[in-house]
Amino acid sequence: MDPMDVQITPSFVKDTQGVPRGQCKQCSCDLYTPGQYSSRCEQCKHPPTEHQHVMDPSENSQVGQQPAFSMSPQPQHSDSASHSEEGGTGAPNSNQLFDPKERPINFYNRHEPYYEFTNFAEGYPFELLGVQWLTSEHYFQAMKFTDSTLQEKVRRLAAPREAFQFTREPQYSQYVRRDWAYVKMDEMRSALFAKFSSHEKLKQLLLDSYPHQLVEHTSNDRFWGDGGDGTGQNMLGALLMELRLQLLQTAKPSDASSVTQLDNSGSCLSFHEHTDEKEHLLDMI
Repeated sequence: MDPMDVQITPSFVKDTQGVPRGQCKQCSCDLYTPGQYSSRCEQCKHPPTEHQHVMDPSENSQVGQQPAFSMSPQPQHSDSASHSEEGGTGAPNSNQLFDPKERPINFYNRHEPYYEFTNFAEGYPFELLGVQWLTSEHYFQAMKFTDSTLQEKVRRLAAPREAFQFTREPQYSQYVRRDWAYVKMDEMRSALFAKFSSHEKLKQLLLDSYPHQLVEHTSNDRFWGDGGDGTGQNMLGALLMELRLQLLQTAKPSDASSVTQLDNSGSCLSFHEHTDEKEHLLDMI
């Protein structure tokens, strides 16, 4: 046989952080295969940290270290301070995802426009990992655990607020995975993609928001939100804009309709009604 015809099977594939990954420690998957919109393995659906860390002989550098995270998703100005809130890795470059000349779209409160963009928004179930999730908050909180029993407990909770509180209960918080800061950005990406791609009306709402910056406007959260004064990292807004760009790149021409007219506060002048439920007070961290 000609040596050129021999197919060499790779022993590892690098994850989104450049860490070489091989066989899965949880199942029979023999090679890590990153997904298109998430770092989870396409073959077994386990996160990269569940795959063996393989040393790359071609590199003589430290691998597997979590890179420092200090990027704000908002446009940088000379008079703005940088932030390094506790958080995951893999932040998108939002300067390419919106037009800073346009007025931002703020979202957070129930009964106000674009509440659907929050993870507490109900009425948009989706399937992920072979099961149904009531909200993206349910999925995100459940993924804090590697134990399938705890994941299922979270999945079956009646409301997103209950899912949020569950992982903070002392008897459960001790089981939160140690690599959560490393994987939580990709878990949020997975949840958002599944949620918005499962509902055409919701996807169109996201597409119609282009090219405005999306901001989760709340003083309760400085990582996922903007801190209420614009000094937070607004990572939920950044990931939504990242998803929006991905959807726009694959959308039909008829899908790219004009953005809804906004008032001076960044809110929509005319929109839709929301269900009568209590406003959520905190976002997920």
